[in-house]
Amino acid sequence: MNGADISLIVLAGFVGFIVLIIILNLFSKIFIVEKGTCVIVERFGKFHKKCDAGIHVLVPFIDEIKPLLWRYTTTYYDSNIYTTGKQNYKVTQKLMYKIDTRESLMDFPLQSIITRDNVKIKVHPMLLYRIVDPIRAVYEVYDLALCVEKLVQTSLRSIIGDMGLDDTLASREEINKTLMLKISSIFLNFGFKLEKVEILEILPSQSIQDALHLQISSERVRRANVISAEGFREQTKTEAEGDCQAQISLSRGRQQVLIISARAEAESKIIEAQAEADSIKIIGDALKEFNIEPTQYIIGTKYITTLISMAKKSKSVNIGLPYSSQILGSVKKL
Repeated sequence: MNGADISLIVLAGFVGFIVLIIILNLFSKIFIVEKGTCVIVERFGKFHKKCDAGIHVLVPFIDEIKPLLWRYTTTYYDSNIYTTGKQNYKVTQKLMYKIDTRESLMDFPLQSIITRDNVKIKVHPMLLYRIVDPIRAVYEVYDLALCVEKLVQTSLRSIIGDMGLDDTLASREEINKTLMLKISSIFLNFGFKLEKVEILEILPSQSIQDALHLQISSERVRRANVISAEGFREQTKTEAEGDCQAQISLSRGRQQVLIISARAEAESKIIEAQAEADSIKIIGDALKEFNIEPTQYIIGTKYITTLISMAKKSKSVNIGLPYSSQILGSVKKL
């Protein structure tokens, strides 16, 4: 084998190697785009097309895929985040060659914010988003995730900075709506549509939490004292009303007893008078035969009764009898 043959063999090997590289590069330019994702293709460094779901082929050495720089944040914290001084989040940076156009969740680190009443709190926001224009997302901004994070951070500080601590803790829904109205239109210029904003956590410092717990305990004690005082007042009022009603009922009972007793006594006197009148009438009818006035009989009877009563009450009694009785002297009771 002479030198010419060796040169031909080397040349053939080199050409075969080049062809193999071209074939491998050609196969590497064949890719599949899944549904819900897309790929941005550049030709000679300029935008060429957007590839949706399906099989696509790139021209070797001419077409390239334009990636999207994205940041993933993982947040973790516990009750002593103010005292440990440790970083409570982890950021991972990645180039996305296939851009996901489905709804996704973007997490953020805890944001330190000072409220209107100079209370330092930490806020944990979360966004529900969707990339609606991948071309804008790739070309309009260099680091889309960083822009979103910083815009959310500054907007939150602006909103919560005008609110007190109590308003901040009680107005999460209002903060979510205000934040969404403030930043959603700006994100649309980046091809980034904001679907929903949520504040996951609002964490005051430990001293503020202790003060809030003490305030809640004091408020509960105050409410318990108020309820106890109101109960004692209602009890006293009810007892007084019961005593009043009892006295009224007793008075009405005594009144009814007196009325009934008076009526009974009056009726008995009427009956006695009626009986006495009947007896006098009977006696008068009997005395008519002897020409004696009934009144004289009654007077005599009364005298006799009075004499007996006086004699019983005294050891000796002098009694002057009427002249018409023709009785002289005195009656002495031994």
